[in-house]
Amino acid sequence: MEPWIQETRNGFDIAEEEINRLEALPVQGAQSCMVQSDMKAYAMKEGSWPHMHYSNIIGAHADARGWTQEGFTGMEIVDETV
Repeated sequence: MEPWIQETRNGFDIAEEEINRLEALPVQGAQSCMVQSDMKAYAMKEGSWPHMHYSNIIGAHADARGWTQEGFTGMEIVDETV
């Protein structure tokens, strides 16, 4: 008696697709890619690419964008009813 997976059409392919779906790997999202390309364009414009350390470029880009604010952690709850 054949196993059920071999009785079905493309049984192996279906099993392989199911394994890939269950063991999904993390991927970089579109927003992350856009921020990275914007950050590189900023660093090239400022003349810090490729001379400055990457973590310093991240900090300078965040400062230029206004993303680093005193007393703001990013975990605050925004009340838009006020």
